[in-house]
Amino acid sequence: MRKFFLFLSLCALPFLITSCGGAKKLSKADQPWSYEVESVGVGADGTYAVRVWSYYKNADMPVETAKKNAVHAVIFKGVPAGGGASQQPPLVTGQPDNVFFDNFFISDYQRFINSVASSSRQVVKTGKREYKIGYVVSVAKDNLRNYLEDQGIIKGLSSGF
Repeated sequence: MRKFFLFLSLCALPFLITSCGGAKKLSKADQPWSYEVESVGVGADGTYAVRVWSYYKNADMPVETAKKNAVHAVIFKGVPAGGGASQQPPLVTGQPDNVFFDNFFISDYQRFINSVASSSRQVVKTGKREYKIGYVVSVAKDNLRNYLEDQGIIKGLSSGF
């Protein structure tokens, strides 16, 4: 009986080794839409001033990534309270129209970026091949809301009455 268990454990050993050590851990930089957002205060009327922390594989992340992440946050995550601003809910709740948003994030998102404070760039190394890069971005949330209403993605504020 002992020989049987020894034989069985020797046969199972290669499977245990490959299943335990074979999986590659994905870093945050490898995942789509890997960012954090925080409010940095009240912007001009109709805008959100946010600091977006994007995870990237090197310290030379294009500023376009931060812009996309800021607009994505306003649409899907909302903006947390902070810097004298109250918490703002996401513009889109429920299941998004993936085809619309795939096309939207190719170039249309740029229309809703008012400014990026390039002097606000902060870089923090978080891992062997991962950086957390922060920019302060101003997003025109009222214009973005109107655009999404016109496209039929969200309902207008006055449609509930």
